[in-house]
Amino acid sequence: MRDDPLVTELRVLRAARGISYRELAARITRAREERGIGPAAARVAHTTVSDVFRPGRSRLNADLVAEIVRALGSDDATVEEWRARVALRAATGPAPRPSAPVDPSHAPIPATLVDPGPGPLGGPRSRRTTVATAAVLVAAGLLLNATGKFFNPLLGDVFFVDMVGTAAVALLGGPWLAALVGAGFVVVELLKSQVDGALFAATMVFAGLIWGYGVRAGWGRTMPRFLGLSALVAVATSAVAVPITVVYLEGRSGRGLDVLFSQVGETGVGPWLAVATVNLTVSLLDKVFTGAIAYLIAGLVWSLPAAADRFADPRVDPPRRRATR
Repeated sequence: MRDDPLVTELRVLRAARGISYRELAARITRAREERGIGPAAARVAHTTVSDVFRPGRSRLNADLVAEIVRALGSDDATVEEWRARVALRAATGPAPRPSAPVDPSHAPIPATLVDPGPGPLGGPRSRRTTVATAAVLVAAGLLLNATGKFFNPLLGDVFFVDMVGTAAVALLGGPWLAALVGAGFVVVELLKSQVDGALFAATMVFAGLIWGYGVRAGWGRTMPRFLGLSALVAVATSAVAVPITVVYLEGRSGRGLDVLFSQVGETGVGPWLAVATVNLTVSLLDKVFTGAIAYLIAGLVWSLPAAADRFADPRVDPPRRRATR
């Protein structure tokens, strides 16, 4: 969908000022309170502000746009010009270009790895910052996954807890960065000459994509939704892990699950059903627990003053927290 010139120019203006969505929301809230509006009515969420900058918007609120332009430091005349242009856009369609040309040094930022739209990484150093942010997210995801795998033996070597990083990165950076975490783990296992470990690590790639695209579809807005999404991830990863276990490993995983496989097999079911039953049951518990930990980590990152704009996929709403101040 083609961007409206108004939205593009507004994005350029914000990039030139270097002000985050959270700071914009705080400024607008303060300005409203100074005009005598009560705190509850004055408060505006930073997600509401960021949505104004979303590509392909079909409608804009003239008053909110005017408040944003004023919060960006524009004078009264400029604010009223923007208000009039938004009103004209609503009445006649796409708005005309502004009377003053935009500084070419602040041209719209092209799509990047973490921030493919009107994200928080705008400005002259956007691409360099974006690559650095992506690297931090992927490295942190790999570290979290490795930490979970380290604790596997302490959990009886039955549960996995090795995808916390993948799920957290899916919430913060989107599906492809989450998949990259999984791919990185595959490489690590291959470097250790652990072919079977690399095969199972491939499930992290699928999990990252499902988590990431599920979050974009709105399944990361609350913890119950994200846990439901995590259950879907469990089913998908089991669909990949079961054939690997039965065909490549001949029904033996080399870990605590083998005892459960044997116990279920003693009931008279075949190896496929035994492995599938155990793997899916354990995976459901594991992925729901993993999703809960990842959701809490993502919420913690979002609570940091400077981190929310930097680490969030702009097409994803942040995890909702109880605090509403």
